Amino acid sequence: MNNKAFILGSYHCCYSFTSEEIPALGETVMGYRFKMSGGAKGHGQMLAAALAGTQVCGIMRVGDDAYGHLCIEDFKRAGIDCTHVKIDPEHATGAAGVMLNRKGGNIITVVPGANAEITKEDIDQAEGMMKECSVAGFQFENNFDAIEYTIRKARALGVETMVDPAPVVQFDEDLYQYITYIKPNEVEASLLSGVEVTDTASALKAGRVLLDKGVNKAAVITLGGEGAVLVARDMERLFPRVPVEVRDTTSAGDTFAGALVASIAQGMSLPDAVVNANCIAACCVKRLPNQTVFEFFPDAEELAQLQKSYRALL
Repeated sequence: MNNKAFILGSYHCCYSFTSEEIPALGETVMGYRFKMSGGAKGHGQMLAAALAGTQVCGIMRVGDDAYGHLCIEDFKRAGIDCTHVKIDPEHATGAAGVMLNRKGGNIITVVPGANAEITKEDIDQAEGMMKECSVAGFQFENNFDAIEYTIRKARALGVETMVDPAPVVQFDEDLYQYITYIKPNEVEASLLSGVEVTDTASALKAGRVLLDKGVNKAAVITLGGEGAVLVARDMERLFPRVPVEVRDTTSAGDTFAGALVASIAQGMSLPDAVVNANCIAACCVKRLPNQTVFEFFPDAEELAQLQKSYRALL
């Protein structure tokens, strides 16, 4: 591995509302916190991968508006190569509405905006950069034709692919053979595998189904407060949750996915990669209100200490 990765990214302006409980359909509740920010699955993954010590290149589109330029500022602050992050003058930056409850649970609605306008031509223009990478990261918030095209192209170029299949979409199952690693949560794993994931045993079964469908090396299924399971060709393993106080689960899955991309690019074994990603994601969920990724992301010493205490539980 050469410690260089690219991520087909996404970005939205985000409006977050926190209340004691998330309202049911037709219900109105009073909240106690509102926040405007920018982010998305691809944005979070790119920042996490870069801050975890990997050289990251982005492929994506943002609008020619305040949030689009804010996204690029974030990337440059993290040291991300923005050569192939394009400003789209005709489409606004995507938008997301987030509802949180007091326990940190969330539901999210996304309108993709410029994210949906990325083209195969955008991908072809980035081919030279792609050839230099060892790993590529994906989520499903973009134009899916471009996503599928890029996954196939990456594998043809010898680049390993790590797919976070969120939000779940229907796709030709032939695509599985081009996926090196897949990282669904329990809901996504259930939808993709046909196995209802309710516990560790069912998660392991779902992981085996995903390998049978063609995933090359491993499925890593995150289980929220129950940790994660790794299902590889030669091993199956449970990784319990890192015991930290959970304040906000927003972006935890994206932080895990980006850290996993970085860990693989850095040549870690799969178990070590999951430990690393789990510990970095734990720093995300215990963050204080309004902390950004630059503020909650652990430094080397903090991460080493957390990993040491976590490994004692394994």
